Amino acid sequence: MKGLRRLYLCVAYYFALSVFLLVSFLLNVVCFLLGWIPGSAVLKNPLRSLLQFLFRRWAWFMGFIGVLRLTTPDKTPRKATGGEIWVMNHPSILDGSYLLKYVTNGTCIYKDQIGSNPLYGSTAKLAQHIPNVGGPDMVRLACEVLARGEDLIIFPEGTRCTKADLSKFKSGFALIAKRSKAAINVMWMESPDDFMTREAPFWKVPQLTAEVDISRIERIEGGDCRSVRDILERVKECYAERASR
Repeated sequence: MKGLRRLYLCVAYYFALSVFLLVSFLLNVVCFLLGWIPGSAVLKNPLRSLLQFLFRRWAWFMGFIGVLRLTTPDKTPRKATGGEIWVMNHPSILDGSYLLKYVTNGTCIYKDQIGSNPLYGSTAKLAQHIPNVGGPDMVRLACEVLARGEDLIIFPEGTRCTKADLSKFKSGFALIAKRSKAAINVMWMESPDDFMTREAPFWKVPQLTAEVDISRIERIEGGDCRSVRDILERVKECYAERASR
């Protein structure tokens, strides 16, 4: 029976991964074509709502077939003003989709290389997420996003790290929090080392069912902190304490 279950989970894993890649690619093609239409910027909110719907359905589907058991906070409400910042450790390639599953109208700051990715590039642009280039311009755009009531999603490490690496934390999110006086939700993701991480190739089936749990470990008011460095160090302390458990 164990052998049959393992065979089933292997097939289910590859099927779920194929669905994710196919839907991502097709949506990206559609977004690429729509991006050429004058006035396509008005599609930002409908596209974000669609993405959240798809990520929620996909997470449910993964749970239904027994590949993934994902636990996240409840879906956040849409805001008119006063957006918040969500930061999280970044062990897997799916972390953005996990956050967008429950952070409503979230704006991601993403690596500039993703802009040319055939699975995500055009979708990210049409949804008006922010590439991590431009320095002051990126910070300005992020502060404008927060003022409009959109939440901001940032991975402080800037790249995937199976174990949270505090030495790689960038201070950009802290600068944005200080200037915008936005609250920072410090999130922690607990996940297997072999599920969609940098060290685990796609073709290698991980141990299933994968257990992924996302929770908030701290909330920091950016306006109450003395400096950018103070914000950065407080967030690092949160992760250091959590990682040491």
